[in-house]
Amino acid sequence: MSLVKQLWLLISFLIVTAFASSLAGSLLSAQAYYQEQLTIKNIDNTNSLAITLSHTEKEPALLRSFLEAQFATGHYQRIRLAMPDGKSVELTGQVESSAAPDWFQSLFPLDVPAGRATLTDGWVNYGSLTLESDTTHAQNSLWTTTRRLFTWLLIVAVLAGLGGSWLVRRITRPLKGVVDQAEAIGDKRFVELKEPATEEFRRVAKAMNTLSGRVKDMLERESQALANMREKALNDPVTGVANREFFISRLDGLICDYDQDTRHTLILARIANLTDLNAEHGHETVDEALRAFCLRLSDALINSELHFTNLFMGRLNGSDFGVILTEFDETTALGTPLTASVPGLFDENGESELSWSASVFKAGVTRSEILMKADHLLAQAEQTQEHLAVDTGSDVHIPFQSTQEWREAISHSISNHDVDAVLHPLVRPDGTVIHLEAKVRLKLDNEWRTAGYFLPWSRRLSLMPLVDSAMLKHLTTSPETLGETPVIVHVATQSLNSEQARRQLLASMPAAGQLPGEFHFELPESVLQLDDQSLRSFIEDLRPYGCQVGISGVGQHLENLPKLRELGLRYLKTDPAYAQRLGSDHGTRHYMQRLTGMAHAIGLPIYLAGASTPDIVRAAWELGFDGATGPGVKAGD
Repeated sequence: MSLVKQLWLLISFLIVTAFASSLAGSLLSAQAYYQEQLTIKNIDNTNSLAITLSHTEKEPALLRSFLEAQFATGHYQRIRLAMPDGKSVELTGQVESSAAPDWFQSLFPLDVPAGRATLTDGWVNYGSLTLESDTTHAQNSLWTTTRRLFTWLLIVAVLAGLGGSWLVRRITRPLKGVVDQAEAIGDKRFVELKEPATEEFRRVAKAMNTLSGRVKDMLERESQALANMREKALNDPVTGVANREFFISRLDGLICDYDQDTRHTLILARIANLTDLNAEHGHETVDEALRAFCLRLSDALINSELHFTNLFMGRLNGSDFGVILTEFDETTALGTPLTASVPGLFDENGESELSWSASVFKAGVTRSEILMKADHLLAQAEQTQEHLAVDTGSDVHIPFQSTQEWREAISHSISNHDVDAVLHPLVRPDGTVIHLEAKVRLKLDNEWRTAGYFLPWSRRLSLMPLVDSAMLKHLTTSPETLGETPVIVHVATQSLNSEQARRQLLASMPAAGQLPGEFHFELPESVLQLDDQSLRSFIEDLRPYGCQVGISGVGQHLENLPKLRELGLRYLKTDPAYAQRLGSDHGTRHYMQRLTGMAHAIGLPIYLAGASTPDIVRAAWELGFDGATGPGVKAGD
């Protein structure tokens, strides 16, 4: 039984006990009072009448008239005068019906003894006088008093109950917070509670807050340690960008993608005279200039009007740097951001000999082909005045030549319900399927196109909320394509940027309880940069549908890991770039092992994305991953 119920029972017992005892005590006191007063009345009236009759002529008629006068002036049941010669005068009244019920008269009877006195005639005993009062009126008064007393005590009991209810709520209000905090800690959400005023609850809350604070500090320290490990293992120590191995891993992850229509851009930058600059300015000065160069390049691309999804920069060797722009193929638009915003290493006059190349690639080709083409373009750039050579990827036929044509094509496909989904499994170590990831397809120009073909333009034209809503509506209205396995719906950051976009997405779902299958939602790691309240609100809106929400692409912003559980997220999925080095690089394996340990510490399963070979899948199980997905994953293995 809960503490609140026990308090309610205790208060109810006390109120009922106080009510019953007060009523019983008051009634017994009233009964005794009425009996005492009637007894005194009988004695006084008997003595008074006896004295009067003792000084009166002893004529029977006269005595009887005195007795009748006395009987008429009071409420008497019986008056009797017994004389020594055996004669008597007795007056008896008619018993009146009482307003009090029989059960009340049985519980609280008025037992009043008769008054007795002796009459004298001079010094001679003349007779004995007996007087009994009528108790009907007293019984009625006692009944009336009882009803009034019951009413008042009932009012007091109700008020006491209301006061007790308020007191119980006031006392137990902090208890709910303490219980919620304990449940949150049990769920590995280490929230802190404002300390209540109640001493016992305050001590519990203080201890729990201390525990939550210590665990939070531990998780933050672990997050920082992971970030430091990542910096040392995966980043260039001079510039802070990715080292060659990690950069190549990111490139391999894109090459091994399911979607072979997705087009990306590889930018190479070469500082040909870096050795001369080191000799002239010193290594420390040049290293500082290289760090500034990487920051300027990153800022120039991010702040430009180029529509790419992600930017990934790495140092390939001492003088060569690489940049990957995902889901971007407009290489002809790179001239200004590269040459104008980042002219040189030391000054705007371009003291360094800086050359650029930009080439388009997609999944399905080999790494050597991509790098060979980029190196060939870079060699050409070194021979040109602009120091820039680009590959437009013009060998791929694109039927839409303007933003308006792309907008009309995507909108037309969605309005005609030309939407489909391809499902990819995410499996456990035993080979059973955890869930199926739904990849959207649209019918454009009478051909079914994968996401990589049209999603870059959908993002550029702010059509992602429309695409996500159409995909969700397609899945929820096509139960024949679904089984009992949960289906993952990918949601873009654009679909969460505004309240209107979130409402548009939720409006495409049927009523809660009417989903044809089990659906979960997967968000990119970039949504963690949004307002926490917006993300939490979206997760709460999905709760009535039984939908879980996870994060993909984890690994770049490790400072957000401790708060993921508090936001209501239910699983993590790593960035595919880490999978490519999992089987061969000890530093990456150690980093992934600690990342899985931290995820499990906050109560979240973690899955490996981008597992391209069976060896990588086996390495994932060895490191403690709860699931894996990618080209190398087969359900049932």
